[in-house]
Amino acid sequence: MLSIEVGFEQPPEGSTPTILQQTSDQKRKLRTGSSTIKRISRNTIEVQLTAHYKPDDEDVHETDQWGYTETEYLPAFRITDLTEREADLIEHFVPVAVDEAGGFANFRETATKTKSLIDRLKAFELPDVDDIADDLENYLETKERAEELDEKIERTDQLIDEIVYELYGLTDEEIEIVEEAVGE
Repeated sequence: MLSIEVGFEQPPEGSTPTILQQTSDQKRKLRTGSSTIKRISRNTIEVQLTAHYKPDDEDVHETDQWGYTETEYLPAFRITDLTEREADLIEHFVPVAVDEAGGFANFRETATKTKSLIDRLKAFELPDVDDIADDLENYLETKERAEELDEKIERTDQLIDEIVYELYGLTDEEIEIVEEAVGE
């Protein structure tokens, strides 16, 4: 339950055992890769993790230069009956804290012989929502404003591109070549 005393923690819908329930005895060098929060509704979230580990058979898995592989995002658990503010806090705080790891918010990224990645995540400590309400609200407003600005920048870039294409009299085929070359 993320040591947060909010909501009601339960397994994800249709869940089956995954690598997230395994320990380092079952998977070598098992640790959390990254996390994301899927917002199911205003009051329900699903915590998802990737698992990063050293596979026994590297030829069967796509591995990095050190021989590790990482799963896709897998559902860890759901938390229901949250207030909207609690859901906002979890949605925005957990992925950052997981990325920081190293004991931040009492989160450790590595599985042990007795603790799985889900066990580690459940030991996570969130700040009290009431203690950070103003900061959370400021963060959410700033994030919304940044998203609006990103959209405006994207629209402006598109308009500039269209003006340049028109000034140079480019055909549709030439525009396609230019956009492929610059990766748009």
